This record gives sequence, C-alpha cells and structure tokens, in this order.
Amino acid sequence: MALRAMTPMMDRASDSFHQEPDPTLARDAFPGQLKLLEGLLQSDPGNPTLRRLLAEGFGGYSFLFLEDTEPDRARGTYLRGRDHALAALHGRLNTLAALTLGDLQSVLKDADTGDAPALFWAGYNWGGWINLSKDSPEAVAELPKVVAVMERVQALSPGFYYGGPELFLGSYHALRPRMLGGDPAKSKQHFDSALKASGGEFLLGKVLYAQYYAVATQDQELFKKLLNEVLESSPEMPDARLANAVAKLKAKKLLEKVNELF
Repeated sequence: MALRAMTPMMDRASDSFHQEPDPTLARDAFPGQLKLLEGLLQSDPGNPTLRRLLAEGFGGYSFLFLEDTEPDRARGTYLRGRDHALAALHGRLNTLAALTLGDLQSVLKDADTGDAPALFWAGYNWGGWINLSKDSPEAVAELPKVVAVMERVQALSPGFYYGGPELFLGSYHALRPRMLGGDPAKSKQHFDSALKASGGEFLLGKVLYAQYYAVATQDQELFKKLLNEVLESSPEMPDARLANAVAKLKAKKLLEKVNELF
C-alpha cells in the first residue's frame, strides 16, 4: 500500500529527467534511477505504472545515450524496456512478443486508449532492438509485429508522445526497400504529421526526418535544412528539454557525416 501511494511521486520524478537540460548529468543519473525503480518493482511486481516508467526509462536511456556508442548494451536495455512494457499490459496483450503476426493483430483489437502508453513503449523498445539487430533474420522478421503495434497506438491515441508512432512509421517506410513495404511518400507523410503534432518543437523528430527520409531519398538540401533548424532552435518545451538537448548533439554529428551520407 505504501509503495502504491509513492507511485505518483515516482511518475513526477521521471518528469524531472525529461526536463533536465544537461545531457551529461542525465546520462550519469539514469542508471541509478532505473535501478531504484527495479528495486521498488521487486516489492510490487504487478504495478503497471512502475513497469511503464521502466519501459520509458530503458527506451530513453538506450536511444539517447547508448545506441550510437554502445549498440551491444543498447540491444539488451531495449529488450528490458520492451518486456517491462508488455508486463504493464493486461490479458493477452502482455503476450504480444510470443504471438504470430495474425494473432497479434487480432489481440491488438482488444486494446483501448488506456493501453496506448504501454503499447507505445513496447513497440518503441522492440523496434530499437530490431534496428540494432539487422544481422539477425529472426529479429528482422519481428518488424511487422512492431509496425502493427505502432499503427494501433496511432489509431488509439493520435499524436501520442509528440507524434512518436508517426516518427516510427516514417522511419520504417524510409528504411525499407519498396519491395519489402518501404514507401518514401508515406515516410514523408508520417514525418510531416509528427512535426505538426509537436508544432515542430520536438527536435528529435527533425533529426529522424533528416537521418532516415532525407538520406533515403538523397535529399541533401532537406537534410541540411532540418539539422540546421535543430541547431538554431530554442523551443519552449520543458517536458522535452533533455530530448531536445540530445537532438542538438545528434544533429551536429550527422552534419559532420554529410559527405559520407550523400
């Protein structure tokens, strides 16, 4: 009972990470926060809020701080995040990873708006793991499941997490060859919708737009335009302060690689 009473406080503590303007401080503090949450979870393993916070935390830590420099670690932390998110869901929804694509699509029909956050973080972490496991046919074969999850989140909660499902789907259609389901026109549509959802203030959206769509279509002008906008922007978006600070770091590194990418 005491732990359940503390859970809203942990939710607010998580918000402080999103509002942190110093990426180095956040990176150093993230592991301790995650282990604290896992310690609390041992006393209440059925707590869906703690599970969701862990899924969001592992996903954010993996994407913001690990996947560019420590991809092997990021693969493991993405999977931990996915499994926490699935455990936060009820009934057959928490078995999504073990289902065939057809069964997964059927079970997703039972999801409602309240399931959208856990579904999103399940798909986010799952997709991150697959993206870093491209040498594994078994991992890549699971990608259609993640697409189905993100499409369901988009249907349940349009614009969730600054257009997060749209950013995932935009990246997916940019990266996949046409014969395997890729579609540059759909990619652009998804990215534009994501930017509209955040008013262009969630800067990671522009980074992903440049990194995936602009590179896939070899549009160097758009690539530079988007990334320079990131570097020059100072959005008033407190709850995305950390993500926006990291976006600037990623934008700078991508611009330094322009001659390799085009």
